[in-house]
Amino acid sequence: MDDSFEQHGRRFGEVIETSSARIWVECDRLNNLPPLGALTQVESESGETIFAVVAYSETTGIDATRRAVRRGSNDVRDADVYRQHPELNRVLRSTFEAVPIAFEREDRIVYVVPPVPPPLHYSVEPVAAAQLARLTDRFDYLATLARYQGDIAAEQIIISHVRAVFDARERDREWLDRAAGEISRLYASEYDRLLPILEAIDPGDEPAGLRIVR
Repeated sequence: MDDSFEQHGRRFGEVIETSSARIWVECDRLNNLPPLGALTQVESESGETIFAVVAYSETTGIDATRRAVRRGSNDVRDADVYRQHPELNRVLRSTFEAVPIAFEREDRIVYVVPPVPPPLHYSVEPVAAAQLARLTDRFDYLATLARYQGDIAAEQIIISHVRAVFDARERDREWLDRAAGEISRLYASEYDRLLPILEAIDPGDEPAGLRIVR
C-alpha cells in the first residue's frame, strides 16, 4: 500500500487558499508532496470531513516574482544541494491543489461538493486506509473529476487516482472493473479519451483486460 494512504494523523500541511471548487495547501516539509490523484481530507468548522483529490502540485520560491537559481554543480548535486544550502527550506515552498469531491456528515458520506469550503490554516491529512475503502466503494465523485479544468488534464488525474486507489485496496480487481465501467459510462461519447484511460489503468495481469461498457 502506498505510504501516502497510511499516514493518517501525519498532516501534509495546511490550507492557504480555499474555495468551493478547489483548495491550495502548503506542505509542512519542502518536497513532501502527495502524489497526483491521492485522496486527502480536511475538517470544516462545523466538524464535517471534506475529502479532496490532488490535482496539481509544485515547488517554487516563496517570493513569486523571483525564480529559483541554480545551486548545484557537477560535484554537488541533488540532495547534497539541500544539505549544502539549508536556507532553501526558508526560501522555497511546496504546494498542491486538491479538488473537493465529497464530505462526511454524521458518519454519512455525501458525494457532492461540500456546501462550505474548509477554513484557511486548517490541517490537511492523508485519508486512512479504512476510510479510503469506504469512500471509494461508490464512484459518484468520478464525475466531479471528469469535469475538472486546470493545469493537468482530467483524464490524467483520474488515471493516477484509480491506479493509487487500486493499490491501496490491495489490488482489488473487482473494484477496478467497476471503476472502469463507471469511467466508460462517463466517457461513452468520447471514445478517443476513454481508450487511453482504460489502457493506463489496466494492470495487465489478465489476458482479457478491462471491459469497455457501452
